[in-house]
Amino acid sequence: MSNLEKLDFNSELLKPMKEQLEIIINRLMNVCMSTNKEAEIALKINLDACKKGEYDKGKLIKEWTEPKLEYQISEKIKEVKNTNKGLLGIDYELKVNKEDNNVYVQKINEQMSMLED
Repeated sequence: MSNLEKLDFNSELLKPMKEQLEIIINRLMNVCMSTNKEAEIALKINLDACKKGEYDKGKLIKEWTEPKLEYQISEKIKEVKNTNKGLLGIDYELKVNKEDNNVYVQKINEQMSMLED
């Protein structure tokens, strides 16, 4: 359980989306300052979780729940609009801590190496 990360904007799973959002915020703030125009950012996230498994000779040897987070960041300066999309969650396992009800994620390959040791 030591490799588990709380699912938040600082987790590795959400890092690509967070980095894109930070880039867009900084760029648009610069545009707002230099052009005296107002900008808008819309973040849309679709969440899902699905069962995954690893098989050896047709036999299920490991099963986990994989998170699927599909995101879209739209930006608008008056009539100008750009969109950035991505899919996150592949090769991660999703867990909920029953004590604090927080969601945690862990890379599958880190888990496998931990089990192999």
